[in-house]
Amino acid sequence: ILFFFFFLSRQAEVLKADMTDSKLGPAEVWTSRQALQDLYQKMLVTDLEYALDKKVEQDLWNHAFKNQITTLQGQAKNRANPNRSEVQANLSLFLEAASGFYTQLLQELCTVFNVDLPCRVKSSQLGIISNKQTHTSAIVKPQSSSCSYICQHCLVHLGDIVPYNSPLLVGRLQVTSIVHSGSW
Repeated sequence: ILFFFFFLSRQAEVLKADMTDSKLGPAEVWTSRQALQDLYQKMLVTDLEYALDKKVEQDLWNHAFKNQITTLQGQAKNRANPNRSEVQANLSLFLEAASGFYTQLLQELCTVFNVDLPCRVKSSQLGIISNKQTHTSAIVKPQSSSCSYICQHCLVHLGDIVPYNSPLLVGRLQVTSIVHSGSW
């Protein structure tokens, strides 16, 4: 499994470099970001302990989401920017995508690691995906504290996204209050 993670880590470095390459257009950067998200998600689900040790969850937030949010925010706040309304729309879409990613990641982690959060509606109840675990033989079973940590991490980032995009506020207030109250 170490070779697997070494290979994925090398891929992640290439994708992060692509995302900062000024020669690439927005579509190529978006594709690289999506691939990085998928890669890190795979790492977290396959061997959570190793992924946490390598700080994959922090790298995921910083490189796939936070840096782009910060860049778009700066452009949207610049009153001299002639494309300001377009940037604001792109920021809103990006925040929706980030929220969707962390919601889906939380669902997958809870399903794969059999974590029951009081605030979570099971995917099968929503008609989204089956709650059956797949490929469990390739998954290294993590400690319950690691499962709690990664679930909290997802909830915190869902709460982090709220201040950036006020229309999401109503739907995310419950997530933020659950995280900060420690009731999950």
